[in-house]
Amino acid sequence: MGKQPATVLTMLVLLALGSVGLAYGLWFKTLAIEGTVETGNVDAEWSFVGCFDIEDKDVGTIDGFIDSVDPASLHFEIGNGYPSYTADCEVEYTYTGSVPAHVEAIHFVPGDFTGCAVNQSPTVGSFVASCDQATVTWANGLCSQLHENDFLGSSLRVHVEQGAEQNAVYGFGVEVQLNQFNESACP
Repeated sequence: MGKQPATVLTMLVLLALGSVGLAYGLWFKTLAIEGTVETGNVDAEWSFVGCFDIEDKDVGTIDGFIDSVDPASLHFEIGNGYPSYTADCEVEYTYTGSVPAHVEAIHFVPGDFTGCAVNQSPTVGSFVASCDQATVTWANGLCSQLHENDFLGSSLRVHVEQGAEQNAVYGFGVEVQLNQFNESACP
């Protein structure tokens, strides 16, 4: 009978501790925080392109056109060009993004031109693309900061070189790279 009271006593102590634990139980409430983050965007589209001959001989032509499927793409096509034919184009794009952006880079897309060497001038924001068939010069715009609904205009000059073939049509393009203003290498 010596072991039975110890067992009973142990059981009573455990029941007593369990009752005390319930009496001192933790009451709690969880508060939740929920939110929505809506991010902005960096976006632009070409809004104007107009080209004209420098010498007005009504022989060569240059057409600049905004892609009907992708208004972020700008294309040019020279027809019936001849060595020393020169044309100027004025282009403009509208910034449609909601986050301010910098014009980070301007890229020449050679299209039908071959043997192109591109010389960029970051201080002026221009480039000169010297190709076998033509020289294309882009002026201004690099490191410009754009806000929603701003527009930026630039000039493009094309000079047909001696390497251009007779009865050929040459196409090329220009791309403007926009970066979020605080992720840009521009000052």
